[in-house]
Amino acid sequence: MKRIIATTLFFILFGNCSIAQISFSIIQQDVKCNNLEFGKIDINVVSTNPPYTFLWNTGQATSSLLGLNEGSYSVVVTDNLGIDTTITISIHTTECQMSPEIVFTPNGDGINDSWFIQNSQFFPQTSVTVYNRLGQKVFEHRGVYEPWDGKDLFGVTVPDASYYYIIFQNGTDKGSVIKGCISIIK
Repeated sequence: MKRIIATTLFFILFGNCSIAQISFSIIQQDVKCNNLEFGKIDINVVSTNPPYTFLWNTGQATSSLLGLNEGSYSVVVTDNLGIDTTITISIHTTECQMSPEIVFTPNGDGINDSWFIQNSQFFPQTSVTVYNRLGQKVFEHRGVYEPWDGKDLFGVTVPDASYYYIIFQNGTDKGSVIKGCISIIK
């Protein structure tokens, strides 16, 4: 469950009796799949009493942080009047998911000749099975995935067509199943 808390700090400027408001928005990106893409945070302050200074718990003095690992980050934002606001943001790591390509062209030209499944290297207990339109098994692999070259179980090149796959990311765990269609075009 995500919870968004919006906080607004009000203060009175004595002398002209106007009310000023400090508000901000946060854009964050979590770490993706075994650090394939690191996290980032960007603080956008609504202009009330600029300029603003930023001081992160990492020692940086910018409105953005890049290349972040999972963890908690805080920043003190100070406006031109010396008003401080502390913001704390948590960066998490998102779970990896395998992502099969939808087409490949095993024609021997050296380009896209194998069926690639993105992030498969993170799943050493993978089970991949491919069937033709008649439900006959044409490819099967267990363990760390090695890309399919478009040949059936007997080493014969399969014809251009759509094939159907079932992938278990973690052995035979039904909670980790991915199903779909792969097209071969030569």
